[in-house]
Amino acid sequence: MVKTHRLEEDCSETKLEVNLKEKKLLIGKSLYPEILFHFCDKDALFNILNSTFKISYAREKIIGEKNIREIGVPMVSFCDLRLSEVSSHMCKYGNYGIGLTKEWANRKGLNPVLYISKYSPLTDGLISGLNGVHAHIRRFKNTDSLVNDFSNIHNVYRYIKNYEAPLNKKGYEKIDKYRFADEREWRYVPSLEDKRVLPFVSQNQIKTAQQKKDLNREVENVRLHFQPEDIRYLIVNSDNEISELIERLVKVKQINFTTEALNRLKSRILTFEQIQTDI
Repeated sequence: MVKTHRLEEDCSETKLEVNLKEKKLLIGKSLYPEILFHFCDKDALFNILNSTFKISYAREKIIGEKNIREIGVPMVSFCDLRLSEVSSHMCKYGNYGIGLTKEWANRKGLNPVLYISKYSPLTDGLISGLNGVHAHIRRFKNTDSLVNDFSNIHNVYRYIKNYEAPLNKKGYEKIDKYRFADEREWRYVPSLEDKRVLPFVSQNQIKTAQQKKDLNREVENVRLHFQPEDIRYLIVNSDNEISELIERLVKVKQINFTTEALNRLKSRILTFEQIQTDI
């Protein structure tokens, strides 16, 4: 009887230790994954795999209650979402994607955007303050130190997004109150020291599709590079496209997809259909 009682005590201690370990794991688990996703259409994904990411100018509108600021920002955008959360995001941006490690993102200088509320005094204060600095710089065009200070201050604009604002995306029905914060966006924006690309452009320089195309042509050689080992997932729309994706990887010249890298990536190919039904 003594031995049986001792055995029960040992079992209880073991269960307690297991429970403590599980709690420690849960406490240490982040709400965010260790991956950043970029979603797009099929041609864009194959171009990314062939030539890495191209920088392009995106129209950004920062809306306050009293002020609005619109600029064009050179960037590549990603989302900080788990696989179980990406379905609705893919429906707006494309059923194809690539997931890269956050370790790669940190090496390359990506940063989460700062989400701000239209109704916060911070937003109007930021817009009016930076507009004031801009006006001051125009009066003192030959003051290099002021220009440099202005560029550093204005850099904040390149990482700002409204928490909630209208979404008017081509090919989709307009959403008056779209919560951009749900995307948990990270951006790559070229350094201010990179003279190949303008830090930002005014809204008048990027109003039309042709203007945007012309600007992007000027920066087509500015790339955000990655290596096969930086890729965690590749996503295509359906199962019948997996073979085509693998064939493309084999033919890629600019990125060294070795046999070992290809074998690893084959096990990390997912489909949009699979994500919708199984994850």
